[in-house]
Amino acid sequence: MTLDYPSILFFLAVNNLFIIALFIYQYFYHHKQWCLLLVALGIAFQTVTIVLYANRDIIPPLLTLRINNFLLISSFALTSYGLVSFDGKIRKKLLWIFLVLGLLFYSAILIAEENYTILSVIRIISCSFFFGIGAFYLFINKNKYKFSILLSGVLIIYSLFQLFRAYNIFQQGQSFVFLKNSTFNNWFLVISVLVISAISIGFIMLLKELDEKTILKKNIRIQQDKLKLEQLNLTQNKLFSIIAHDLRSPFINILGLSDLLLGNVKETNDPESEKYTDLIKSTAKNTLNLLDNLLNWAKSQTGELGFSPQTINLSEIIFEIIGLKMSQAKAKNISLHYSPTNYIELFTDKNILETILRNLISNAIKFTNPGGHIEVVATTDQHQVKISISDNGIGMNEETIRKIFDLSSNITLPGTANEKGSGLGLVLCKEFVEKLNGHLWVESEEGKGSNFKFTLPMHIENKNE
Repeated sequence: MTLDYPSILFFLAVNNLFIIALFIYQYFYHHKQWCLLLVALGIAFQTVTIVLYANRDIIPPLLTLRINNFLLISSFALTSYGLVSFDGKIRKKLLWIFLVLGLLFYSAILIAEENYTILSVIRIISCSFFFGIGAFYLFINKNKYKFSILLSGVLIIYSLFQLFRAYNIFQQGQSFVFLKNSTFNNWFLVISVLVISAISIGFIMLLKELDEKTILKKNIRIQQDKLKLEQLNLTQNKLFSIIAHDLRSPFINILGLSDLLLGNVKETNDPESEKYTDLIKSTAKNTLNLLDNLLNWAKSQTGELGFSPQTINLSEIIFEIIGLKMSQAKAKNISLHYSPTNYIELFTDKNILETILRNLISNAIKFTNPGGHIEVVATTDQHQVKISISDNGIGMNEETIRKIFDLSSNITLPGTANEKGSGLGLVLCKEFVEKLNGHLWVESEEGKGSNFKFTLPMHIENKNE
């Protein structure tokens, strides 16, 4: 079989250019692995040697020979190291070995450059050596990728073929002529083209296999994390259950008992006992309110808060909350007043609205001085209702107004009777008003009181439908 060597070299160069373009495309649009660029650079060096050889009559022969030998040895080293680094690891020891041996091989070529046979043998042995090491590292990879083993087999066969070729050239001695028409040289060219193509395709398939295994590992980890989250969710629900029932029940009992005890103490006309009994009652009530806020806020953050809109009479809800807070207001001799101007009917979530009103009225009582006044007002138009809770308490400055609805600011101010708080109530109110498609804001002036206002739509869509 005879071949037109200029044509086969041209085909090899074009094949290399296609492979380089393929690797660059893979890098930018698929794998983003630096080893792709390293292999592409190695193949590019080989392509440059083909171009230089084709133009050897234009460039000084000795310069062409030295540049080609340097590029070929670099090509073998870069390609092999790039193949070995398919997993993205930088193997420093191997890198140093390649650098040192690359320099040794090139130095040997410079020494033997006048003997073309020995020069060719050294160059071929360097190719066999670098690809042989690459085959070894690919084969012993602990993950045992399928394409890693196949690629290793191709490289080791090609390395052995190159060793056999080096021996054949050495046997020819001074009679060896590069690319002389012979069956052996013909097979060398054919096998070289096939090996370069097989290595390139196999390497891309190896990277794809690596990606698939990485995705599989991530999916397994996601499933494990999902199971952990489900377990945490069960624990969270259990905690909510404990807060909602096991912790609330004792405080409800304490409130009931303190009411009975307060009634009995009043009959004994013992002011000091009445004072401490009332303190027990108010402490239990505040703690219960804190537990309710914590439970509602946690449910709101995790999406567990129920939403069940219904048609309600706004005045009935406001009077109900005022009735619950009246004892707290009387303890500070604060008047709590609401005069409905007209009948207002809403379609909204009753429990959420009650929580909003309860917290805003409690907040007004907390920051109103004894003997003060709190006014609840509700007005409406065709589309929305506006509710305001105003007091003549201590008020707030601009900086405090900016922080009170932000939980991260961790602002907790004592009340006028040194009442303690968590700072969670107003944050909860803002979130709940927004959940009802409304808007909450405050108007306040330090020393003159505050006016908390919020609007709600007259009819909210049922989000569960």
